[in-house]
Amino acid sequence: MARSSEGALTARDRFWLGHLRAIAGASESATAYARRAGLSVGALWQAKRRLEKLGAWARGPRARESGRGEGAVSFARVAVQSEVAPFPNGVRLRLAQGVELEWPTLPEVEWLAALVERLAARA
Repeated sequence: MARSSEGALTARDRFWLGHLRAIAGASESATAYARRAGLSVGALWQAKRRLEKLGAWARGPRARESGRGEGAVSFARVAVQSEVAPFPNGVRLRLAQGVELEWPTLPEVEWLAALVERLAARA
């Protein structure tokens, strides 16, 4: 069972959580921060994964909404098929649940990216 209470974290967990929060608010990369702070980059990523499993550090779009893990990025696997669209310049988005969305013309790229991000967050 994941522990989400910071009070249940070890001193080591709280140490790394403090660094992850500092990185989230920093203007430099996590790797640059770790090197500057004299931290092992591998240990930082290992601690991050551990804290994510414990529920003490969130990642991706949900992390940004909850205020934890700012700047975190997540990716979702997508399948690209060379199937011919039933209309020229059209778009078909096939979701893992078997749902398909189609547009006769290409929507705004920003809008489509936001839709994909929201759908990935719900997965």
